[in-house]
Amino acid sequence: MININVTLLIQMANVLVLLFLMNLVLYRPIRRMVADRKKVIAERQEKIDRAGADAEEAVQEFNAKIQEARKAGRQKIQDLKAEGYEREKDLLQKATEQAAQQVQEMRAKIKGDIGAARNKLKKQVQVFSLDLAQKILGRSI
Repeated sequence: MININVTLLIQMANVLVLLFLMNLVLYRPIRRMVADRKKVIAERQEKIDRAGADAEEAVQEFNAKIQEARKAGRQKIQDLKAEGYEREKDLLQKATEQAAQQVQEMRAKIKGDIGAARNKLKKQVQVFSLDLAQKILGRSI
């Protein structure tokens, strides 16, 4: 059975003194270390979050630049195509003009050749007709 006497009070005082000393020696330093550790972890987590946000921002900026570069590239392609179509149109127009000029020159040459051939044939026809008339009539004309 438990006897309540002075030793009980002494034991209670011992426990209280032990708790006080343990609090000073053990619990407070451990709580301070835990608090410091939480503080360091929170600071590092904040740095990690900031670095993640910076990385995300850099990725978004990179993607925006890529989109801008693609857009500029497509515009450049369209500009080059338009320039190519214009040059092609100019070249075709020049080629058409040259072909028309050559056709006119050839027609003029052909007309000249036809005229020369007609003159030559007229002379030959006169000679042939004179020969033919002489043979039909049987006498010289």
